Amino acid sequence: MTISVGLPRVHVAGSNASHNAHIEVGRHGFALFLAPDAPAPLLDIDGTIEQLEDVVRGLAAALADARQASAPRGAAA
Repeated sequence: MTISVGLPRVHVAGSNASHNAHIEVGRHGFALFLAPDAPAPLLDIDGTIEQLEDVVRGLAAALADARQASAPRGAAA
């Protein structure tokens, strides 16, 4: 089974063009597509389920840190 997750405002380095991109998650790993009808991914990340879970946990931790850093002093995160 493959699951598609839409992404907000994706830009490729060196271009101001915005893409209607998504990540597909499946047995193969993560694949980044720049358009719904793209024939092939721009980026393909292979790994075991455990390796991919480590990536997701790392991203979640980074977002939590960023949220805490941007919160006004004295505000609950």
